[in-house]
Amino acid sequence: MALDPTQAFSDYAATPCSVQFWVAGADALEFRSLRAAVIYARDNGALTKSVEITVHLPREDIAYGTEKVRELVKELAQAKR
Repeated sequence: MALDPTQAFSDYAATPCSVQFWVAGADALEFRSLRAAVIYARDNGALTKSVEITVHLPREDIAYGTEKVRELVKELAQAKR
């Protein structure tokens, strides 16, 4: 299924998310929105490290792997213009 970054930011604007970098000893960190999680991931190396962002929903979680996280980072950059 194709990712629509704009829709994802809208859908999960107030949904708890976590960021997990796949580096030994790195803890997952919690955020209050997808945008906050993506900003953290971007600022901490998501373009060069393996990372996963998980959106925590009541019935199931949605996990965005490294490539999807990079798409979300690019959407943030475009939104600033």
